[in-house]
Amino acid sequence: MNDVFDHFSRQAKACRAMGSPFTARLAELSPRFIDRSTLTGRRILAWNGHAGEDALPLRLFGGLHRLVLTGRDEGLAAVYPPADVSDDALVGAVAAAVARHDADLHDNLMSPPQTNEVGRSAMLLPGFLWLARRFGPELDVIEIGASAGLNLHWDSYAYRYAGARWGRAGAPLELAPECRFPPPLDGEMTVVRRRACDLAPLDPGNEEHRTRLTSYVWADQTTRQERLAAALAHAAARPERVEAADAAAFLGRELAAPPIGNALRVVVHSIFWQYLADPARLGIQTAMLRAAEEAPLAWLRFEADGRSPGGGLLLTLFPSGEHHVLARGDYHGRWFEWLGDRDEKHPSPEKTGAMAKI
Repeated sequence: MNDVFDHFSRQAKACRAMGSPFTARLAELSPRFIDRSTLTGRRILAWNGHAGEDALPLRLFGGLHRLVLTGRDEGLAAVYPPADVSDDALVGAVAAAVARHDADLHDNLMSPPQTNEVGRSAMLLPGFLWLARRFGPELDVIEIGASAGLNLHWDSYAYRYAGARWGRAGAPLELAPECRFPPPLDGEMTVVRRRACDLAPLDPGNEEHRTRLTSYVWADQTTRQERLAAALAHAAARPERVEAADAAAFLGRELAAPPIGNALRVVVHSIFWQYLADPARLGIQTAMLRAAEEAPLAWLRFEADGRSPGGGLLLTLFPSGEHHVLARGDYHGRWFEWLGDRDEKHPSPEKTGAMAKI
């Protein structure tokens, strides 16, 4: 039992560090509303797996937030942001909600959290520009672990890095991370083809799917909720949809087709690698290595890499194996620091078991 609450405690520290004091508070108070009186509590206390790697606290908090978003529990909504209530009031309302919606909350624990943090596009854009400057403007983009495909449309958004702007006027969304060392934004770039996969893709035009994504955005982070809504509306109007497929199998199939003209094929993902078992990682890397025997390939990703602060914007070029750490950034896109030529080149990515960064 104590081991489970250790994971809630670590999640509290992670949430506080990433700007969600309300979610941190829920995690800290969890021993007061999680007990064996409910099916949900019993499942959490006897979790069959690694509660940290499975993001167990976030599964519970996503289920609770969904009750608020759908208007199914007025008592719980009354203690959620922007309300400011005592610990006793918060614990009482959450405990009552768990009892009232026990079966639904229990079932929600069985599904891993699913997010599509569009702020990570601001982490990826400088990497795409780096590739365009080196290999030419045409990019053939394949995203894996794409959820609803919001970051698949990274070139539709506008960006600001320390005053410098990239993107068209009237873009559906502008992302502006704090930036001490801004990236170079020069160079022409065109996406000639884009496609994506996910084991359980979400449809940006489906109301239930939109609510699911929003429920995993922490309840006191209204800016994240607003930009998610804008990105969902944009993606719903686009023709591309994320295919339900295993990432390794999808890459094997897509990369078997020849590239389009001189376009560089780019495999991209963000905060995805940590959720994969070793066989899945090996399958993805094998698919890329095989494809690189026929044509050059770039592997661009923003992931936890065992370093700090934040995550790394990592780039590996095949077939050479050349590897760069181009930048570091916040998991939700709050800040970005370009490394560029200051990066350390090192062999391919580290295996991580970090706390879930959703």
